[in-house]
Amino acid sequence: MFELIWGIFNGFLLIYFIVICFKSVKIIKEKIGVFASLIFVIGLLSFMSKPNEKNLADKNIDFLNQSNPKKAFDGNSFFQEIKLEDNLTSDIGLSILVGEKENELIILNANCSRAGFISGTNWNVENIDIDKEKDKNYCNYIVNGIMEWKILGITIYSEHKLFNGKAILKK
Repeated sequence: MFELIWGIFNGFLLIYFIVICFKSVKIIKEKIGVFASLIFVIGLLSFMSKPNEKNLADKNIDFLNQSNPKKAFDGNSFFQEIKLEDNLTSDIGLSILVGEKENELIILNANCSRAGFISGTNWNVENIDIDKEKDKNYCNYIVNGIMEWKILGITIYSEHKLFNGKAILKK
């Protein structure tokens, strides 16, 4: 619920900021001139453009080395979906690709992602650790990351999150 209120608050702030910018451009155009208002608009647009950062929101971990043919997997596989956090507006999930060969289960790949209404927040996965014991049909997982709470793109608070548990590996 708090994430929904945070997203709506961010939307209102963005609309109010746009209204202030239009009024400021009008005042600058009347007091200083058209050239000064054009420079002001270009300056605002340069602040609003985001640098091309590496997005860590979706982290994908390959457990097998695909470049080495001896370690490549060649059997049946299936996905196991685990919901780590389920809020009113969004959820964080862990997808595990499990390989099955000669009645043995092997963890091939893991992916953590966030879906839903995510305005004003950003989820960055730091680490995914999956441990599966031999001859067992479950695995232990640990996922940690940072939830960033933002206002107009500026991070206000960073919340560290840790999810751990067991997942039964079945089709």
